[in-house]
Amino acid sequence: MIKIILCAYNEEQNLRKLLTDLTQQLELLQREFEIIFCLDGSNDNSEAVIAEFSKHHKIIILTKENTRGLGLAYKKIFLHVLKNSHQEDLIISLDADNTHNPTQIKEMINHFQEKSLDFLVASRFFEKSLISSFPFHRKIISKSTSLILQTLFGAKNIDQKNILDYTSGYRIYRKKTLEKLYEKYQDNFITEPEFTYTCELLIKISKLSLRLDEVAILYDYHKKIGVSKMRILQNSYRLFLMIFNLKFRN
Repeated sequence: MIKIILCAYNEEQNLRKLLTDLTQQLELLQREFEIIFCLDGSNDNSEAVIAEFSKHHKIIILTKENTRGLGLAYKKIFLHVLKNSHQEDLIISLDADNTHNPTQIKEMINHFQEKSLDFLVASRFFEKSLISSFPFHRKIISKSTSLILQTLFGAKNIDQKNILDYTSGYRIYRKKTLEKLYEKYQDNFITEPEFTYTCELLIKISKLSLRLDEVAILYDYHKKIGVSKMRILQNSYRLFLMIFNLKFRN
């Protein structure tokens, strides 16, 4: 089964188009799938929009809590997946704001299976990546973050080259990848409460002797409706704290 995991914080305006495109692409695969949402902290009509689609597709909404934080939300959803998945399941995460193109899913799964991977990231900094309307300051932040983490941690792909994008959330995981991650770190497999969880997970997965790789992304920031939920100063602080903890305490 393919399990799509999404964390949405007040993404009502984006979800209708995302779910339309996403379910269409998943049906073309002719494989069983389910979509799992975490809406923690949301106070808009996201749940009602999702409920419309759940009438025709297998969609799960985890019990909502009044807490905010992308890392906290993904930790909750990963724990659910660990308890409710089979070994052969593929877990795919993507952003709920329409910036990640669901048409890529087939290509990503094909690459994942052909290369017998355990983890795959769709990278904004990989050759042939197509990026549209991404704000310059956000590009600088993401690129600088990835360069710093490449230097300090050096996660490698299957060709022993550096993974280039540590912050992209468009990813595929094997169930066993999450199991090994949890086996090693237990409840500390995610400690970052914010967007920096993506960096933390990639670094920790890179230490597990698994097969990692990345592919080019089709990234269109123009499709996003509404302002970014990223709190830049808070995430910058979390990044430096995460680096210190992973480099000197683990």
